[in-house]
Amino acid sequence: MNDVIETNPSEFRFREHVFPGQFPLESNSGQARLISIHWSWACRKLNELRPGSLEDCVSTPPRPGDVALLRVDKAGFHKQLTTAENRRLRLYPGAHFVGVFGNRYASDAYEGFVQGVDKLNMLTGAGMIGTVMSKHSSMAEPTEVSLVGFLSAAEGTRLNLKQRLFRRAPTRRLPRNLIYIVGTGMNAGKTTTAACLIRGLCHLGLRVAACKLTGSVSNRDQDELTAAASQQVIDFSDFGFPSTYLCSKEELMELFHAMLAEVSAGDPDIVIMELADGLLQRETAMLLAEAEIQRAGRGVVFTAENSLSALSGTERLRQLGHRVIAVSGKFTSSPLAMREYCQNDSAVPVLSSAGKGEELSARVRSFLRDE
Repeated sequence: MNDVIETNPSEFRFREHVFPGQFPLESNSGQARLISIHWSWACRKLNELRPGSLEDCVSTPPRPGDVALLRVDKAGFHKQLTTAENRRLRLYPGAHFVGVFGNRYASDAYEGFVQGVDKLNMLTGAGMIGTVMSKHSSMAEPTEVSLVGFLSAAEGTRLNLKQRLFRRAPTRRLPRNLIYIVGTGMNAGKTTTAACLIRGLCHLGLRVAACKLTGSVSNRDQDELTAAASQQVIDFSDFGFPSTYLCSKEELMELFHAMLAEVSAGDPDIVIMELADGLLQRETAMLLAEAEIQRAGRGVVFTAENSLSALSGTERLRQLGHRVIAVSGKFTSSPLAMREYCQNDSAVPVLSSAGKGEELSARVRSFLRDE
């Protein structure tokens, strides 16, 4: 980690940039003190950024994807930052890091929006910034940060991850077998189930790729899927989206096709695609109701927190026209809850997401063969 020089933000300019972790700045005034700056995991894809500068004034409000230099004012829930190297560093008041503005939808954590620069909080430990509007009662107060300046590219325009990194698919290509992982809500067991299924399918000798279409930027889910998958693993943040909350349907569909084109290039036998949050969440509901999404997928593995929500969610997916392959997730930790479901819906098997996932992967393979 290199030392940098801090002065008035309007006097900052880049001296050089060697990624990751090194972000030297110099001042024209000669009055400065040395500080260190960390690159957040959310901004890990900026390894080819050419020298630029800090925006000398906030001429326009921030937009989702805008990259900024931030200072920690008061540590709250997020006491650590996940860096571009996927290391966790403790955050002390006065620490500086490069983060990205984005909206967050997390019913068990924070609801946050890009709403200006006056009251800024860390929305994820990966470096997404916004203003917390509501929080789960179990959550601590958010970490408070302040804006030092927006990063500009060499040509002088404000640096925006979505504009820099998003690449539309030159041709639309769908995998042979696309399976969706959706759930009743946050923490229903979607990623755990996805990893379990991926691992089981790989043990059956199948080439499995994975992607997460929606959510808020975090290294955790991608790390879990990478540990299980035999081929490529990507998510929305690889395409410049700090989150997908409040994106338009057109943006989401472009992202959907860009992701599938990239993973399909490796010709996997199966692609597992996770959708964040629950059936009632805006983007999830929008995508699941889309006819193109329904046609592209072979079926859905549904995850739930309890037996009643599993029954309700399964019926909702059927009404939308999706084929439910199996029900799994958090409630399968309880044999009694599983029995409750089976006594009320015998058409869809309930399979645990614990262990090596042999039953779940065997069910998916059997379903694909029979369809």
